[in-house]
Amino acid sequence: MKRHNNLTIYINYFFAFLFSISFLVVVNYLGLENYEKYILILSISTIFASTIYSSSIKSEIKNDIIKIDFTNNSIKILLVIALSICFYLIHRGNYFLVFFFLLTILYEFCYHLFAISFIKRNKTLGHSQFVLATSIFKNLSLLFCIISYNLLNIVIIFYVFYFIVFIFNYKKININLVSNSKPLNIFDLFYVLIGSLIFQLDKIIGENLLSKNNYITYFLIFKFASSFQILGSLLTQPIRNKMISIERVSDEIKKKLSKIIFILFSLLIISNFFLFIAAKIDFFNLYIFKINFVNLMVFNFLALSIITHIYNSLYIDTLFINGYSKTLIYIYLPILILILIFLLLFQSLLIWSLIIFISQILLSILSFIKYKKYVQ
Repeated sequence: MKRHNNLTIYINYFFAFLFSISFLVVVNYLGLENYEKYILILSISTIFASTIYSSSIKSEIKNDIIKIDFTNNSIKILLVIALSICFYLIHRGNYFLVFFFLLTILYEFCYHLFAISFIKRNKTLGHSQFVLATSIFKNLSLLFCIISYNLLNIVIIFYVFYFIVFIFNYKKININLVSNSKPLNIFDLFYVLIGSLIFQLDKIIGENLLSKNNYITYFLIFKFASSFQILGSLLTQPIRNKMISIERVSDEIKKKLSKIIFILFSLLIISNFFLFIAAKIDFFNLYIFKINFVNLMVFNFLALSIITHIYNSLYIDTLFINGYSKTLIYIYLPILILILIFLLLFQSLLIWSLIIFISQILLSILSFIKYKKYVQ
């Protein structure tokens, strides 16, 4: 029965990933308006989504009720950041984009509360079904291109539907935003925000620095590379649960983590062969991304950065759980500044993906050193 469930889980996540990719491909194929604006807002909102996810790591569950807590200062800072982004979008003269941004944050809040209700209770099968259902309904929203070719309008219709589902199911997920012994404090928040920017800054400022075609191509390549994030999360979930319970990376966890990283590297090599085959497919080159040397290198650098992050994330999360958010900020901030410098100096997809990979190598080295010093 357990093997049957595991197979179902993998199938659900696989098709959820395919549907998430198909949504972007169909949008590109149809030539819907404001595609680049959608990518920009999606990338910015990921920062806020990360705070909700991180709060779930520090949440408590009692009598099947999940308790999530933010300190008042954390909430104030989040509001200031959200308002600052709104003023920036207004400065660009796009008031509708402000409305879409706020709706996207609300959607991320609802989505991640749903997700937390499964993750915290270790209901992986339910989580996979939830992710798959969301991906399917998001694709179905593209049917509304019959009445509008503006992608933002179409996604808003999807958001409204999602909000209605959330309202009717909120009581069932048993999540309360109440005080607990491990609230997400101000240092936790800055750690989460800076950490999110390390992976999202290129997508955020790329909308201004890159041409529309390069920007969309870069995002699509990233989405394909993110398949390693999904697979890595699946494979590491058991040892991550173990790490959260014992609050350290044991020798047993290290051995299993090494095997997982080896599997992911092997799959990356195999995926390159599939991309060589895709190079012969006109549709892939026209509506996903063109298979050439630069784009292949971009894909590999981004995939390697994700695989490296899967390795270092266990050490980083252990430091986070043990209250070393301030230490992580001191690690993250110089790396983020380094990334920003390279992004501003070079408008090259190859260099951008390379610096993202290098940043994850540096993050692995520094987080491992701090882990050995403070936790092990």
